[in-house]
Parts: sequence; structure tokens; C-alpha cells
Amino acid sequence: MLQRWSFSLTILFISCSSPLKPDIVFEDFEKADFANWKIQGETFHKPSHLDSVVENAKNVQGNLFAFSNFQGSGESLGQGKLVSDNFIIDRKYIRFLIAGGNHKTRECVNLIVKNKVVRTATGENDHTLREITWDVDDLQGENGIIEIVDALASNFEQNSLGQILVDNIVFSDFKNSQEIVFENFESGNYNNWKVEGDAFEIPRNRINVYYPITVNGFNGDYFAFSFGEAHDSKQGKLISKTFEINYDSIKFLIGGGGHENKTCINLVVKDSVVLSHVGQNDGEMRWHQWDVTPFKGQRASIEIVDHHSEGWGHIMVDDIIFFNNPESSGIWVFIGSALSLFFILYFLFKVFSSQKTINNNLEVSDEEIERFEKLKKSIETSKVYKDQNPNIKQIVQNTDISQEEINILFENAGNTTLPNFINYLRVEEFKRQLKDPSNKAYTMMFLAENSGFNSKTSFYRAFKTVTKMTPSEYKKSLSRNH
Repeated sequence: MLQRWSFSLTILFISCSSPLKPDIVFEDFEKADFANWKIQGETFHKPSHLDSVVENAKNVQGNLFAFSNFQGSGESLGQGKLVSDNFIIDRKYIRFLIAGGNHKTRECVNLIVKNKVVRTATGENDHTLREITWDVDDLQGENGIIEIVDALASNFEQNSLGQILVDNIVFSDFKNSQEIVFENFESGNYNNWKVEGDAFEIPRNRINVYYPITVNGFNGDYFAFSFGEAHDSKQGKLISKTFEINYDSIKFLIGGGGHENKTCINLVVKDSVVLSHVGQNDGEMRWHQWDVTPFKGQRASIEIVDHHSEGWGHIMVDDIIFFNNPESSGIWVFIGSALSLFFILYFLFKVFSSQKTINNNLEVSDEEIERFEKLKKSIETSKVYKDQNPNIKQIVQNTDISQEEINILFENAGNTTLPNFINYLRVEEFKRQLKDPSNKAYTMMFLAENSGFNSKTSFYRAFKTVTKMTPSEYKKSLSRNH
């Protein structure tokens, strides 16, 4: 009984002291279709791939995005609209990336509430995707719809680009995205970079890395690498597009030569290298991060440099990620929450300490064990765990067991919780998909999302909890066993 009281009060405490809920990726278009959208007109057929469009779209997250790029004849044929399904607004902000025309009624993204446009955003008449944040805190609990609109006959409006590009629609309690992938090289080319010299030919993978180099620790399929057929003899540099520093930190994977100023990654602000890092003279890529808060608001670029042609005269880089640190005010929330939790637990101790026996180890009947096994089997068979936001009502409907009894069965018969079991099934599903040879071309994050995880953070945390190793370590263990 004490255990159940503690669990219930802890859940209440957490819900009251942790108002910031995790992000929901409403749409990133990586499923290669508009299945969750109603299509009107002729300009939206399916999400566009970065390599399949004539225009040089910049800042695309992943490989696919919504793009009104109809290229037929007739002005009206090049117009259309995507209309989302209804959703309940339960986060403070809606964030997304947008590019294209700057026309508030004909080239835009709209938020519709009660049949009225309550928020709108446009591009800046180019193909560079920029993050827009709508504050929707005043609309909490309302039903919303998102429209992606291309209704512009460009021949009649010369001041606006006649296309709209949208990517990565996220519902969040954070005003700015906490993490954004600046570059992961999964496009298989250096199109987003200025290439100097001849050391950087194409992003490398396991297949096109030249002997005798072995590379470990990269994510996905591709990474930047200056070791080619001529080994270390060639030199060169990759220079990123310029960007404004709007995040607290930049992290990246780096390996290769440890020669300062010669085999390195640099952050350049006002034509000066302000931060730099090198490898450790081996083929292991390791995480490193820079604190860039002193440079917030300034324009910057990133250089990946190979100016060395002797031993370990090459550099390798992957997953350049911008991210924000936890908000400083969170420490006071944590202290207050910790004190509250202390008093709650102290109260519970005083209430129950006078009891001679506390039934923490309740005897579980054969009937409860049988119902628990059937419950687990139903969850596993229905594959509800593959839904990134599973609804317990679906489990209740499938099993005809009440929500309260489900929680009790997991607590008493399983000595765990329903969320822990869901994550266990997701990890096992990911492991099965990773071992399937037909999935060799997919990234680990694609397989993780296909297994039910909705973020890289939750995936890595759950995987390590279940397996006691990281996903990369597990993948390497599979290679060793074969």
C-alpha cells in the first residue's frame, strides 16, 4: 500500500513541478508521403528529396520536406494546399522551418482555430529554411489545423517567390528548438560547403574508405573525411555557409590527426578562429562540444581543415549539432521540487512507520500472473509500442483491463511500470530491425523512430538502460560477432 501511495504522490508531484513537456514532432515529412494531410490543388504530390529539386534548398532537416514545386504548364496548376488533421494545442509553442515566397495570404503557413487564421508565417523570397516560432500559450486546449498554402500566380505578383517550402513542424514548451542538426553529411555530398583544395572529395562511408584506415564512432552512413586514394598527401578545407549563433553550444564527432591548426575543426567569427579542436591520432570519432554563448547573435562559419600531409595527416567529422543548455532557472525549480518531494516522503514515512508490517512484497496470485502475461502478450502482439505517442486507452480496449489494474499488474506482478515495458519492447524491435540485412541502408535514428522512439535523447537513454550499452556499441558488437 505504501508503495502505491508513494507512486501516486510522486506522479502528482512530478506533474505539478515539471510543467515543461517533451517536444512532439508533428511532421518532418521523412515518411515520404502526405498521408496525414489533405491535398488540395496540383502542386503538392509527395515530399521532395533534397537531391531531387532544381533549387538549392538550405537548412533542410533530414532528407525530405514539403515543397510546392509543380513544374507543369498553366498558372492555376502550380497552386495548391496541404491541410493537416485536427490536433489539440497542448504546448506553448509551435516551431517549424519555412522558406519560399513572402506573401501573407497566398504563400504562407497558417494556424486555423475555430475556422479563423490566428497565426501566419511566410518565407523571405529565397530557398533558405528559417525557424519560425508561434507563441500559442493563449490557445491551450483549442482544436487547431495547419495549412501550407501556395495560391500565388507568380506572373501577377513579381515581388514574391511562387513557391513554399516547409519542414520539421514541432509542438514544444520551449521557444527555441533545443537541438538542431547543422550537418550530418547524410546527403552523400558537400553541396552545403565550399570545398578548397582536393583532400575532401566526397563524404565517406564503410564502403569507400581507403585501406588501411578504419573509422569507428560515426553515426548514419556518411561523414566528412580527408583521407582518399592518395592517402594523406592531399590537403584542403571545407567551409560551411555562414549562420547566426542562436544556440548555447555546438557539439560534433571528430577523429583523425591531432595536429593543431592543421587537422582540425574551427569556429570562425569575424574572420578569426575563436574555437578549435583536433583528433587524437586514431580512427575513433569522439564527441566534443564548444560553449558558444560568448558569441551569441554573431555571424559565424565552421571550417574542417586538413593542412598536413605526414603521419595522421587527415581529419574526420560527423554530426555537427547546435543545442541549448538547460535553462538556468531550472536549478531553482529543481531545488523547490526536491524540497517538496522530501516533505512528501517524510510525511509518508511518519504515516506508515508506526505500522508493524508494510506490504511492499505483496504475494502475487497465479491468476494475477496469468493476467499479467496475457497483458504483456497483447501489448507486444498489437505493436502499440511502435506508436510514438501510445494511448493507454487502446491497451485498455485491447485487453479489457482497466487502466488502474494495468498499472497494478505491472507494479505487483512485473516489478516495473508500463512505460518501462513499452521502452523494452521498442529496444527489442530496434535490435530486430538493425539485424535485418534489408535495413542496411537506413540510419539508426530512422530505425529507432520506426520502433516507436520520438527523439534521439529518449532512444539513447532507453537503449542504454535496457542493454547497458549505447546503440553504437551494440552495432559494433554485431559486427564483431560476424
